[in-house]
Amino acid sequence: MIELETLAKIPLFYDVNSEALAYLQPSFKQLLVNKGTVIIKENTEGDQIYILVKGNVQVTKDLVKGFDEDQLLTEKVLAKLSADSLPTFGENGVLGNGTRMANIIALSDCELYTLSKADFDNFAEYNYQAGYIVMKNIARKLSESLKDTDNNLVKLATALYIAVQG
Repeated sequence: MIELETLAKIPLFYDVNSEALAYLQPSFKQLLVNKGTVIIKENTEGDQIYILVKGNVQVTKDLVKGFDEDQLLTEKVLAKLSADSLPTFGENGVLGNGTRMANIIALSDCELYTLSKADFDNFAEYNYQAGYIVMKNIARKLSESLKDTDNNLVKLATALYIAVQG
């Protein structure tokens, strides 16, 4: 079972009181994966948040759309995440849109914990204030990701413009 001290250090649960975290704690399921395991596959459906507590993963995005997987030419590494910062991913799975937006691949043997949408919804109904805080933290994280995506899009458009202008 994930420790309460660990839960309190996860940015998604910042400012959530210890009573609410204790209620949520048994809902987390441990997941052990080997190096090379695809934890999340882009464009698949999912309804879980993942918390990385041991190991390293990378976040990738498929670059070629509309081809069979065998014909996929390349993917872009967007980030490498270490358990040191207790990162979370898959938050959109509990928000109602469970389509995964990137691949998450284990770079080492990893220990993760998962929280299902159903368990998160029960938690939010049990303690509206704590649910609000977590949703606010999810919104903050998604907003930061959107800013990064916007910056990358501007870089891509600039590079394309320069390439076309020759």
